[in-house]
Amino acid sequence: MNPKKAIAAAAVTLTALLAHSYTAGILSTSERSALLILIAASGLWTTEAIPLVATSILIPLLQSLLGLQQFSQALAPFFDPVVMLLLGGFLLAIAVEKHDLDEYMAYRIISTVKADARTVTLIFMTTTAFLSMWISNTASAALMLTMALTLIDRIHDERGNFPKIMVLGIAYSATAGGLSTLVGTTTCAMAAGFLRDLIGYEITFLGWMAFGLPISILMILAIWILLFIMFPTDVKSIPSLGIQRISLNEKQKTTLIVFTLSILLWFTGKLPEPIANTIGWAGHGLSSSVVAAAIAVLLFVTGIIQERDVSRANWNTLLLIGGGLSLGAALEVSGLVVRISETLLMFTGGATELANIALILAFGLGISIIASNTASAGIFLPIAIGLGTTTGVSPVILAAVVGIATSLDFMLPVGTPPNAIAYSTGRVKMSEMIKAGILLDITGALITIALAYLVWPLLI
Repeated sequence: MNPKKAIAAAAVTLTALLAHSYTAGILSTSERSALLILIAASGLWTTEAIPLVATSILIPLLQSLLGLQQFSQALAPFFDPVVMLLLGGFLLAIAVEKHDLDEYMAYRIISTVKADARTVTLIFMTTTAFLSMWISNTASAALMLTMALTLIDRIHDERGNFPKIMVLGIAYSATAGGLSTLVGTTTCAMAAGFLRDLIGYEITFLGWMAFGLPISILMILAIWILLFIMFPTDVKSIPSLGIQRISLNEKQKTTLIVFTLSILLWFTGKLPEPIANTIGWAGHGLSSSVVAAAIAVLLFVTGIIQERDVSRANWNTLLLIGGGLSLGAALEVSGLVVRISETLLMFTGGATELANIALILAFGLGISIIASNTASAGIFLPIAIGLGTTTGVSPVILAAVVGIATSLDFMLPVGTPPNAIAYSTGRVKMSEMIKAGILLDITGALITIALAYLVWPLLI
């Protein structure tokens, strides 16, 4: 451990121990233990003094040592249904990438593109967003940027702004697209998981899309408009990529069938009442996690993926999510989440519902700027849900706000992998990314607040 990280780890440890000591007589023994774990986990996740995964494993260990829960109970969240949901999504994404089905879909969409610069950019952005709904935003951004850079090299741009528009547009669209589905980004799945575990509310796959998809669509349009305003370009028309269409091989056909089946099963778990009443079928009734498990088995049975492919799943993220859910369980069983909610209520009790939503979003977005989005969601989701149960604002809305807000950062290259990939191309400066990112962070916040206040109450 380098000196800076050692100092950070020592400072976090000392802060946690002091908080535990000085709250004697104020908090119960279990609440003090949970406070120690909360401060330690939040500090270590934020400073990254030790690896994020190590902090995740430390959480159930501390719960057991401090007597909050038995070790088996503290470890249970590491294979919560939401973890199975994401594991199934990861394995499906591995299959899609392994057999180049993502390339095939992308090429099919843009191979014959020959239009004005604005339309081509929007097509690239929407294609990236669509892929990010099902595979990692990192993979979708990398794939689409590879094709975009090939196109950019064929274009003469005197101002040099069109490459910036394309690179940033693809990176930002990868982030925005992931907000649409429970497998698109981890924080959305975590919001659904916390709601089920803490208050027993189940968000279906299609139900989450009602929250996330409008934000994705509006954000893609906002990104598209803003980038062309910020970076004026003389480029008018775009030549065709001239990509030769290829036919699907047998493995790709099988993968496409499983991919399509997965989407259909996720969509039809529980149909909205108007649709169910019209067709006389409410859905198959299987949860999104059960569908994910079935998909995982089917991928192996059909030979689309093998055992060796399992190592490619994002296990670090799954362990991080397990740690976040375990932290939420510690706050819940100790009663500390109620204490925190009551404290926040002192500041927000007189605030309007709109103000509470804005406050939660500001906290969620703010934390995600300095810490990983998954860790940020793990820290703040149980607190937001607890606040919702005490203020009268729907905890479902507040949890969805946190799930969206913690993945809404467009500002820094370190904020998201797509941002890092875009910056690594050398086509955009740090100052340009920060300038565009700040405006989009604000835009995304306003869109989310407006929908959360005006539309989401109609969905629950």
